Amino acid sequence: MRKTIVLPVLLALGLAVCVVAQTDADYSGWMKDIAKSKGGVKKAIESKSNSDVADGATHMAGLFKQVGGFWAKRNASDAVTIAKNAESASNDLAAAAKAGDDAKIASSFQAVGAACGACHMAHRDGSPGNFTIK
Repeated sequence: MRKTIVLPVLLALGLAVCVVAQTDADYSGWMKDIAKSKGGVKKAIESKSNSDVADGATHMAGLFKQVGGFWAKRNASDAVTIAKNAESASNDLAAAAKAGDDAKIASSFQAVGAACGACHMAHRDGSPGNFTIK
């Protein structure tokens, strides 16, 4: 009987820890991963390596989805919208790369950058190496 109660309690506790795990440190890690991925995608675009563009863009879309969840928990609807726009632009970029549509690749990559810039203007303070979340 005791084992039947302990296991669900432990599972619930584990789930709670996972939900709370979206901390400022997680967010910082996602931002660093996005910056690295975006740089890699830019290089892949320049070298016309569309498979690498698609892979990088798909990875960024997943990161932007996590970022949107982070901001949703903070009730920052503008940041949630920006993250969704970035996720959508990343998915568009991946699709364009798979289709070999250079014009759409360029416009989608620009849309990703615009979303990043908009969110940084609204929700980032500090300077390189010392950024904070507003």
